[in-house]
Amino acid sequence: MRRLPWMQLSAHALLALAAAATALAFASLRVMNDQRIPGAGPGYRYYALGMLRSTGPDFGLDTGQVKKLDGLLPGNLAVATAVPMGISYVLPGKEGAPIKLETEMITGAYIRTLHLRPLAGRAITEADLSANAPVIMLGEATARRLFGGARQAIGRDLRAGPSGKPGVSLSVIGVLPANFGGIVDTRDVSAWLPYTQIPAINGFSVGVNAGKPADDSFLLTGFPALLSAPADLSLAAVRTQVQQAWQRLPAADRGKDVHGALLSAPYSFDPLARRAAARRATLYLALSVAALVLATVNLFTLRWLALLRRRGVLQMERVLGATRSWLRRRFLTHTAVIALLILATSTALAGLGYVVIRHLLQKTISEGVLGVAAVAWQLVWILPGLLLVVILAESLPLLIVMLRERLDGARSVTISRAERRLGMAVLSTEVLLAALMSCAAAWALIYAWQQRHADLGLFGADVTVVTIERAPGGPMFVEFGKSTTANTLLLDALSRSVAQLQPGARTAIGPIPGRDDGQPESISAGKRATSAYSFEASPDWLYASGAHLLAGRNFDPQKPESNAVLVDAKVARALFGNVRTAPGQTLQGTHAMKPQRVIGVIAPMYLAGPSHDPRPVVIGDARADPNESLRIIGGTLLVRPRVPVQHYAALRVALTAVLKRQAPLLEVGKIRSSDVVRAQLAAPQTRQAQIFVTIALFAWAIALSGVAAHLRLFLAMRKRLSAIRSALGAGPLRLYREVVLGTLALAAAGVALALLAAPWLAAQFAFLSGAQVDAFGAATWIALAVLLLAVFAVVHFPARRAARAEPAESLHEL
Repeated sequence: MRRLPWMQLSAHALLALAAAATALAFASLRVMNDQRIPGAGPGYRYYALGMLRSTGPDFGLDTGQVKKLDGLLPGNLAVATAVPMGISYVLPGKEGAPIKLETEMITGAYIRTLHLRPLAGRAITEADLSANAPVIMLGEATARRLFGGARQAIGRDLRAGPSGKPGVSLSVIGVLPANFGGIVDTRDVSAWLPYTQIPAINGFSVGVNAGKPADDSFLLTGFPALLSAPADLSLAAVRTQVQQAWQRLPAADRGKDVHGALLSAPYSFDPLARRAAARRATLYLALSVAALVLATVNLFTLRWLALLRRRGVLQMERVLGATRSWLRRRFLTHTAVIALLILATSTALAGLGYVVIRHLLQKTISEGVLGVAAVAWQLVWILPGLLLVVILAESLPLLIVMLRERLDGARSVTISRAERRLGMAVLSTEVLLAALMSCAAAWALIYAWQQRHADLGLFGADVTVVTIERAPGGPMFVEFGKSTTANTLLLDALSRSVAQLQPGARTAIGPIPGRDDGQPESISAGKRATSAYSFEASPDWLYASGAHLLAGRNFDPQKPESNAVLVDAKVARALFGNVRTAPGQTLQGTHAMKPQRVIGVIAPMYLAGPSHDPRPVVIGDARADPNESLRIIGGTLLVRPRVPVQHYAALRVALTAVLKRQAPLLEVGKIRSSDVVRAQLAAPQTRQAQIFVTIALFAWAIALSGVAAHLRLFLAMRKRLSAIRSALGAGPLRLYREVVLGTLALAAAGVALALLAAPWLAAQFAFLSGAQVDAFGAATWIALAVLLLAVFAVVHFPARRAARAEPAESLHEL
């Protein structure tokens, strides 16, 4: 028999790729489920702490709740909060560009909760927050860059404040180790401030009145709390202690419609998104393991069948004096060399895969979690473990042959029954696994297409989206009492400038998908409460954005309505039971000075993207905002009908001229069409579909190469029988049909098993990926039909060559 080195090379290459994919998926999943925080004190686990409402999980605790809960917890538990913020700092006495540092605004228990020890100086404490002390802690690298070292930084000053104002002078009191970079998944933090300094940094002050601590006068809300517990304390025990402390909180501090505390592990600034990312990693691992099983089965079977074909050679070596131990040592040495090559190749492929994954996951929670060191540490022990699988796959066939004394070298005309059954089982299994992964890839493609064209609750027509942003260094807030007409005047001026380029266009400001500039808050009505995001919009926003008004009315276009709000259907049902009864009702938000009146209900809006749940929103009249949010912190300008792309440059010039005259602290950001915004929101699902399709094509390659290898060896083993049958009068067509139909029958058996497993697979796929799929939809049938067509293409050519072979030549070769 002619040797088929390409089969062996293909099998080893695919096995190396499968091992790399499995190791990388497993390492990523372990890192994402790691309940530690890099750089924090060892021996502790960290959880995200939130509340359980009747409307679902709510991780929007306020800093007052966190402070009081920390005082009620037993000594082995601690809780704190941190809010990420990019802040520009200036070294006093030195000129130059401000230094922008990623900063966490922290509560007083933050350092204690993370069990950190400063390299120099001391930690920020509850006393610093109560006294509103202007202090700051730096990371070691930042302290070295600014002041030459950790000790040299202690007592030095940094100034942080809005552009053109003196700002606040902050004294460096401590330096944290370089291996700690904060607790937010997607940021590498290098400065820590008491959150009570936020008002001073942004231009206004919150004083300590009548002995009331500053951290009671100024509260932050809407962010998950960080809870630390000893690693040897079970999750059930942690939950029990947290619930007991939560019940001891005064009812007013627990809030309305709260049924208890809620823990999520590991800690994340967005626990629900972290959980969804971990489920996707689990799905990738399952698909990779299936591919690894296919590759291992292929390699095992190729070695098994090749050894059976070489029984004559092995018998000759035995006759010439080769011992069993010598044969085993030779084979094991050969296997060890191949295994080391596969390990090296898998390591390189895993590294390449990591780079690709980091590129695909840009600006997501997964990208922030999957650090190089963490993933590499997991791969150090995962890849050698997979190497053991390779050794067993290579060595087991020869060991079985040796133990069963199958070295007689007999030349039978037919294949033994055991060998036939083994081949049939392996072939059907390969097609089954390939079919399952093909279905998963098809479902992912359909899901990506649906996400790309999903109804977001907005953008029912083509719209131009212009982001208005704060100029670098500009303040986030201004002092209260400014003119309430500034927003109206600015919006009118912007609308007139747009109308000169696009006659008849209507311009508005308000929320859009993909721009997360809403303020999280807790809202209540009577005894019911829920969490929502507060936005501001102008009256034309309903038309310009394409939002659907389900009940009630829009804002009055003639005059501002200071206490009127629009709510979405999700908020209306949570607070008032249904959409129709909501208009005319009142609600109270944590950011509102007095109760607000609901004047209309809009359809749910998918502001975080089509793959996320609708975001509950409360929308106020932007013209009546006393804080002048558009004038100071920017917003989103919507223009309908859309401005042609070729006019974007002129539109930018016109809007910039208006902002320079009336709002010099603002600038024009991106100008995009609503189609571009949709595509960007659907990009994560598109990347997910690409990963699924890549894995499915990989599985196809393994399955089809396995089918081809089995077929070649099967035909080689049947060559003598086929030659005899051909000599006795069997025609080429009959021989061809036997091979093709037999192979397709085994493939059909694998496809049938895949159909039986389709409902279970669809349920698992939906749970892990978030995609709702039809187990027996068109995508499933198309995927299976394409797989069967591919199997036919693989089996057709060798079967045709075997059927056309000359009988005399075949008998002569045997």
